[in-house]
Amino acid sequence: MAETKLTQVEKKVTSETKSPGRAGRGRMLVGAFALGLMVSPDNLALLGRFAGHFNIYVPLLLVVGAVVYISYARSYENLYALFCLESGKALDIRKVLGVWLAYYPLTVRVLSAIFLTTGLTVTSGFVFNEVFVYWFPNFGFAYILLAVVSGLHFFGPDTRAKAQVLFVGTALVGLALLIGIGIVKGLPYTASHIPSGPRIMLSWLFVPLLFFIGFDIAVPFGAVSPHQTKDILQALKTAIAVFGVLMILWAIVTTQHVSGARLVATSISHMIAAREISGQFGRIIMGLVVIAGTCAAVNALFEAVARVTATMSKQKMLPRARYTSRFSVLCVAVAAAIMMAGGLAGEEILESYIRAALLLWLGGYGLLQIRLLQMTVAVTGMRQGSTRLRLLTTAVLAFGGAAILALTDDQAMIILKVMTTTIAIALVLGAIGNWRANKAPMLHKQHDKR
Repeated sequence: MAETKLTQVEKKVTSETKSPGRAGRGRMLVGAFALGLMVSPDNLALLGRFAGHFNIYVPLLLVVGAVVYISYARSYENLYALFCLESGKALDIRKVLGVWLAYYPLTVRVLSAIFLTTGLTVTSGFVFNEVFVYWFPNFGFAYILLAVVSGLHFFGPDTRAKAQVLFVGTALVGLALLIGIGIVKGLPYTASHIPSGPRIMLSWLFVPLLFFIGFDIAVPFGAVSPHQTKDILQALKTAIAVFGVLMILWAIVTTQHVSGARLVATSISHMIAAREISGQFGRIIMGLVVIAGTCAAVNALFEAVARVTATMSKQKMLPRARYTSRFSVLCVAVAAAIMMAGGLAGEEILESYIRAALLLWLGGYGLLQIRLLQMTVAVTGMRQGSTRLRLLTTAVLAFGGAAILALTDDQAMIILKVMTTTIAIALVLGAIGNWRANKAPMLHKQHDKR
């Protein structure tokens, strides 16, 4: 049968890690998709409020968050050891997550792609209008951006992979430039060295768990060799570490140029900080960072949806079709366009939907840790105590963090409704998929008897 176009990206990434000459490029592609969701402008906005609350404690909390996610990245080493490296086969989603939760990644990625694409593209539309071309319609630019990024998935894996490197590179270089200017400029007299925002809520201690969500977009589902696994995991860890360092530096520079109270009170702290650092030039650079970050995030989200649908199609969990991955991307893009046309973009409820999707993604990391813990114990017994402790600790952090952030949110009821509905849909799909899988052998037996 014909193979989906999407899996060629995974083949390209893994094949380029086989030879030393191509290893660097392969790691770059892995890092670019791992950083895709991290460099979104939503993270910069959230970091501003977070820095306004905690100020001098931000670096320590971000380091803790990065360490937790590096541990999540290490979990895939256990995953490959249990499946790919021993059997030489691709990751079977049903074996990894169980038949009932096998559709959880699909539902969460589709939900995240639709909501985040809607919010991010409209945000970029407003930035483009306010910073670059005042007469250009906000939503017009948002639709153009959506069409361009979704169109990349109809021009082959090379095109979208190179585009992702360009998007992520632009965002990182622009942010690094502003950090450098802010450091060279020095500290203004308004610098504050104590938390200066409103009453600090305990739940904000778990916010660093949100900044690194999406690193697993770059994880391939196909079969990989031990050498490829090492390169992929190293690229994931490097991406998390690099982004963590940039976030720490940007938080420090931001709090030295903008007061904590002002950061807490605004949702565009990154734009305000850029203007304080370098005036109109700073706004232009941050405008480019926002637009490039939006393109990187949307492209990565589309890639995430396309990869999981292509893999599930190959594993007979979805209809096997040549263009399954392209069709899934088109559906997500159309859904986002409909949401924009319906006026949902810019509404507070959309922000609640986005937070719910991200918390579900965070909970997915906890689910993977629990499943790996179960499989590790089944294979090795009670040995490897350090591995079991690491998996259990990171699972508690993922589940606990997601629960606390959901329950303490101002829109907790909406978020909980979205989360429970999504989980219910995943379970129903899992039940249907399990029923179909059990029914297929029976149909074959009946056909053979005839």
